[in-house]
Order: sequence, then structure tokens, then C-alpha cells
Amino acid sequence: MGSLSTQLFEVGYAVVPMLIPAEEIDELRDRVDGLAGQSAGTRRLIDNPWCWNLAKRICRDEQLQGVLPVDPTPVQCTLFVKSIRKNWLVSLHQDLSIPVAERVDAPECSGWSEKEGEVFVQPPTSVLRNILAVRLHLDDCDERNGALHVVPDSHRLGRLTSSDALRERDKRGEIAVKVSKGGAMLMRPLLLHASSKAATDSARRVLHFVFGPAKLPHRLRWRPRNA
Repeated sequence: MGSLSTQLFEVGYAVVPMLIPAEEIDELRDRVDGLAGQSAGTRRLIDNPWCWNLAKRICRDEQLQGVLPVDPTPVQCTLFVKSIRKNWLVSLHQDLSIPVAERVDAPECSGWSEKEGEVFVQPPTSVLRNILAVRLHLDDCDERNGALHVVPDSHRLGRLTSSDALRERDKRGEIAVKVSKGGAMLMRPLLLHASSKAATDSARRVLHFVFGPAKLPHRLRWRPRNA
């Protein structure tokens, strides 16, 4: 299907079959098990030294050179845990919000909110196009345990209303993205995606990293990491 950069440009996502070796994935699973408690996940992992070091390692990975933002900055890592016991579905959507240091008075920015003590904002689409999510899978993932369903090429359509999103899914179709343990799914935030409930006992644990450029426009700043 071509290079990772070509895939990201043309369809908005790509899969790296092996990003982290299996034995290290087992160590990561031991580390994150229990972190989410009774919830489906947690957003604040990037403040942990082990997570920050892993993010910086991903930045240096040769497989990802040319697809990460220029001078990539790890800005967030969310743990998602889905299983029969912690089960949920996610409706079709785009990832429109990013974590920032503080609110600013900028007409280009909207949708200010706070989650787990962090300030989030919906920046212009020009900012979102320079961001890449790297979803590191700690388990084999397919349709049975909550693989993401994506609408190919929808990342180039800008910000969509709910009705427009459904119309584009009907028009373009959707694909379930399978990822093996230790592999990663790369995706642009504006790509339309959804996920179903898990239907097997196989857990689906994902470390969802977000990487952005070092500098943001409109006086926005990334939230400093609490080392």
C-alpha cells in the first residue's frame, strides 16, 4: 500500500506491524494493569517517567521518521482498557481537542473544556493536521475485541458535523483496523473513527500517544509535563 507517509496522506491511517518487541509489551502490560481502576482508561500517563521515556523512544524510531511532526513533542498518552468486564462502544467521531497549558483569548480556538485537571481546546484544523496519534497495542486486536473502524480518506474533509460524518461513512464505507500485539496504528485526528463493544474475553489494552509540533500558533502552549 506504499510508505507510511503515503498511507497517512491518502487514507489517514497506517499500521506498523511491530513497534515494540513482545517481551517489552509484557512488561508494559504488567505496569499498566490496574492503572485505569474501574474506568475505561486514564489520560495522564505522559507525566510518568516510564511513559515519557517510551514516548521519546517512539519519536526516535526509524520506522516513524518522516511521518511524525517536525521536532515531535509527546503531548498526551491515554490508556484505553476494553474487555467484557470494561466494555463500551464509541460512536463515529473525530478527535478535535488537544491538551494545552492554559486558556487563551483567540477567536480561532473553541470548545474549551477541562478533563482530569487538564485544559483542552479545539484548535483550527490547520493545527490538527500537524498532529499524529500513535496507538501502541498491548494485545492482539481485531473486530472481536474492539478494533477501531475508520472511514478512509475522511481526514481531508475538515471538521464534520454528526450528520456529515454519517453521510461520509455511508459514501466511503468503513474498515476495521487489525493490529497485532506490539504493533501500532498511526492516525490523523480528523480521521472519522468508531469502535464496537468487545465480544470476547480477550482484553484490548492500548496506549494512545499524541505527538504534536514543538510550537503552536495562536499563543497556545502545550501543558508542561509534571516530571
